[in-house]
Amino acid sequence: MVLIKEFRIPLPLTVEEYKVAQLFMVATISKKNTSLGEGIEVLENKPFADGATTGFFTRKIFHLGGRLPAWLRSFAPTSLQIEEKAWNAYPYCKTSYACPLLGDRFSVSIETRYEPDSGTQENCLNLNNEELSIREVEHIDIVNDPIDEAHYKPEEDPKIFQSVKTGRGKLQNDWMKSTKPIMCCYKVCKVEFRCWGVQNKVENFIQRVALRDTFLMGHRQIFCWIDQWFDMDMESLREFERKTNEEMKAQFHNNNSNNNNNNNTQPQRSSFFSRSTDGNK
Repeated sequence: MVLIKEFRIPLPLTVEEYKVAQLFMVATISKKNTSLGEGIEVLENKPFADGATTGFFTRKIFHLGGRLPAWLRSFAPTSLQIEEKAWNAYPYCKTSYACPLLGDRFSVSIETRYEPDSGTQENCLNLNNEELSIREVEHIDIVNDPIDEAHYKPEEDPKIFQSVKTGRGKLQNDWMKSTKPIMCCYKVCKVEFRCWGVQNKVENFIQRVALRDTFLMGHRQIFCWIDQWFDMDMESLREFERKTNEEMKAQFHNNNSNNNNNNNTQPQRSSFFSRSTDGNK
C-alpha cells in the first residue's frame, strides 16, 4: 500500500524569492553532505521541454552508506545508492527516487507546488478521490516545530535570526498571522517499500525522517540563509550551481578513490540485500 502525506510549509518569502532560495539551499547542502565517498553525485543538470512546460531536469545519485540508521544498516549494504530524477518547472516540481538494488519494490515520488498563501488550499496538487481518501496532511512550522538538539544552531533559528538585507526575522510564535510576505510549499509525498517484515517501518522512517525532518531543517536554513542568496539573480545562481557541482564531483571521486584503496585490506560486510536475487537512489 502506498503511503501518501501532504506537507504544507509556510515561509516568510515571496514565491519568486523562493525560486532562488531553493536552488541555493540544495546546492549548498549537497556540497556539505559530500564527503568520505558518501553524499550526492550530480550526473545531469540541463534544461528540458515537454510541450508548453519548460524547466530544468536533474539526475543525481545519493551514496548513503553510513548515513543510514543503525537498524537499517544491519541488513543494507554500505554501498546503498538512491537515484533521484527531478523535473523543475517552477512553480511546480516533480521528483522521483528509485533504488537499483530493490527494483520496483521501492519508490518515492514528490510533487510540489509553490503558492502565495499560508497553506490554506485543500487540494493544491489535484489529487483524485482515492488518493484524497488515504492522504494525511501535516503542517510544518519552521518556528515552533521541535528539531533534534544535535542539529540545532542558533544562527539557523528563525526566532533568533534577523536578516540584515531585508529586516525580516526574529519570528514570533504566531508569525503566520502577522508576517508579510508569506508563501507555502505544498508537497505530496508517495512512498512505497514492499519488503516483508520491515515495510511499515521503512515507509514511516522515510516519511518522518528522510522527508519531514529534512523539509523542516532545510526550510529553516532557507530563511536563515536569506542574506547569502537574496541578491543573487538566476544567472549568478546557475554559475554558483555549476561551480558547486564541479567541486562536489571532484571531491566525491577523490574520496571514493581513497576509500576503495582502504577497502582492499578490509573484509566486506555481508548483508541481506547482497544475497537478494531480485536486485536490479
